[in-house]
Amino acid sequence: MKIYDTVKVTSDAYESEGVKKGDTGYIVLAEIRNNSFEVEFEFADDDILYQTIHVKDLEVVKEYPVTDNEILCNLPGENPNWWCKVENGFIMNLKGEKKNKIAYDYDS
Repeated sequence: MKIYDTVKVTSDAYESEGVKKGDTGYIVLAEIRNNSFEVEFEFADDDILYQTIHVKDLEVVKEYPVTDNEILCNLPGENPNWWCKVENGFIMNLKGEKKNKIAYDYDS
């Protein structure tokens, strides 16, 4: 899971913000902040909503073919130390370092 991937919300935790379980959007910022991605949702009435969604509450629907170099260009200061993708249950930076200690336990 990374910038530009299409993702689906798997939790009801964001209903008060206007995002329902099952809604799909795409990741619009490269960095992961507070274990969350910024996701853009477009609704039928042409309403656009940006919402911060925890990575544990997202599921990839369609991967976007973006390279690590393209991700790097979208990170603040082009710094490879920023957390920017989720692979095999780990939040990772472009140096291959893992943020969480236990796969799929993003707060570990």
